[in-house]
Amino acid sequence: MIVIAGTANLPPENTEAFMAAAGEMATASRAEGGNLDYCFSVQEPGRIRIFECWESEEALAEHFKAPHMASFGATIGDLGLTGMDLQKYQVSSVGPLFE
Repeated sequence: MIVIAGTANLPPENTEAFMAAAGEMATASRAEGGNLDYCFSVQEPGRIRIFECWESEEALAEHFKAPHMASFGATIGDLGLTGMDLQKYQVSSVGPLFE
Protein backbone atom coordinates (compact mmCIF):
# COMPACT_ATOMS: atom_id res chain seq x y z
CA MET A 1 0.00 0.00 0.00
CA ILE A 2 1.14 3.54 -0.75
CA VAL A 3 0.17 6.43 1.55
CA ILE A 4 0.53 10.06 0.49
CA ALA A 5 0.27 12.59 3.32
CA GLY A 6 1.14 16.22 3.76
CA THR A 7 -0.01 19.80 3.40
CA ALA A 8 -0.62 22.54 0.88
CA ASN A 9 -0.31 26.21 1.84
CA LEU A 10 -2.00 29.13 0.10
CA PRO A 11 -3.39 32.57 0.93
CA PRO A 12 -6.21 32.08 3.48
CA GLU A 13 -8.70 33.90 1.27
CA ASN A 14 -8.28 31.16 -1.38
CA THR A 15 -9.11 28.27 0.96
CA GLU A 16 -12.74 28.00 -0.14
CA ALA A 17 -11.82 27.90 -3.85
CA PHE A 18 -9.13 25.29 -3.18
CA MET A 19 -11.56 23.09 -1.26
CA ALA A 20 -14.17 23.34 -4.04
CA ALA A 21 -11.59 22.04 -6.54
CA ALA A 22 -10.38 19.48 -3.99
CA GLY A 23 -13.92 18.11 -3.60
CA GLU A 24 -14.15 17.43 -7.33
CA MET A 25 -10.65 15.93 -7.33
CA ALA A 26 -11.40 13.65 -4.38
CA THR A 27 -14.65 12.38 -5.92
CA ALA A 28 -12.95 11.54 -9.22
CA SER A 29 -9.91 10.00 -7.51
CA ARG A 30 -12.01 7.77 -5.25
CA ALA A 31 -13.58 6.27 -8.39
CA GLU A 32 -10.16 5.23 -9.75
CA GLY A 33 -9.03 1.63 -9.62
CA GLY A 34 -6.62 1.04 -6.78
CA ASN A 35 -7.71 4.01 -4.68
CA LEU A 36 -8.40 3.16 -1.04
CA ASP A 37 -8.86 6.68 0.38
CA TYR A 38 -8.57 10.28 -0.81
CA CYS A 39 -9.15 13.20 1.52
CA PHE A 40 -8.54 16.93 1.84
CA SER A 41 -9.28 18.84 5.05
CA VAL A 42 -8.75 22.39 6.24
CA GLN A 43 -6.27 22.42 9.09
CA GLU A 44 -6.65 26.20 9.31
CA PRO A 45 -7.44 28.82 6.65
CA GLY A 46 -4.63 28.67 4.12
CA ARG A 47 -3.33 25.25 5.25
CA ILE A 48 -4.85 22.12 3.73
CA ARG A 49 -4.13 18.59 4.93
CA ILE A 50 -3.92 15.93 2.19
CA PHE A 51 -4.23 12.17 2.73
CA GLU A 52 -4.37 9.41 0.10
CA CYS A 53 -4.05 5.61 0.12
CA TRP A 54 -3.36 3.52 -2.98
CA GLU A 55 -3.15 -0.24 -3.47
CA SER A 56 0.09 -0.01 -5.47
CA GLU A 57 2.68 2.14 -7.21
CA GLU A 58 0.96 1.26 -10.50
CA ALA A 59 -2.38 2.61 -9.28
CA LEU A 60 -0.70 5.82 -8.13
CA ALA A 61 1.10 6.16 -11.49
CA GLU A 62 -2.24 5.83 -13.32
CA HIS A 63 -3.73 8.47 -11.02
CA PHE A 64 -1.02 10.93 -12.05
CA LYS A 65 -2.10 10.44 -15.70
CA ALA A 66 -5.82 11.04 -15.02
CA PRO A 67 -7.44 14.07 -16.69
CA HIS A 68 -8.85 15.28 -13.36
CA MET A 69 -5.29 15.42 -11.99
CA ALA A 70 -4.23 17.87 -14.72
CA SER A 71 -7.39 19.92 -14.28
CA PHE A 72 -6.88 20.12 -10.51
CA GLY A 73 -3.25 21.16 -10.96
CA ALA A 74 -4.23 23.96 -13.32
CA THR A 75 -6.95 25.20 -10.96
CA ILE A 76 -4.83 25.27 -7.82
CA GLY A 77 -1.96 26.80 -9.75
CA ASP A 78 -4.07 29.95 -10.01
CA LEU A 79 -4.73 30.09 -6.26
CA GLY A 80 -1.30 31.32 -5.15
CA LEU A 81 0.13 28.17 -3.58
CA THR A 82 2.97 29.19 -1.30
CA GLY A 83 4.14 25.66 -0.57
CA MET A 84 3.33 22.01 -0.73
CA ASP A 85 4.88 19.31 1.42
CA LEU A 86 3.78 15.80 0.43
CA GLN A 87 5.45 12.58 1.50
CA LYS A 88 5.02 9.09 0.01
CA TYR A 89 5.08 6.13 2.41
CA GLN A 90 5.35 2.51 1.31
CA VAL A 91 3.46 0.47 3.87
CA SER A 92 4.39 -3.19 4.27
CA SER A 93 1.71 -4.19 6.79
CA VAL A 94 -1.58 -2.85 8.15
CA GLY A 95 -3.58 -3.88 11.20
CA PRO A 96 -5.98 -2.54 13.79
CA LEU A 97 -4.73 0.12 16.19
CA PHE A 98 -6.33 -1.66 19.16
CA GLU A 99 -6.78 -5.42 19.36
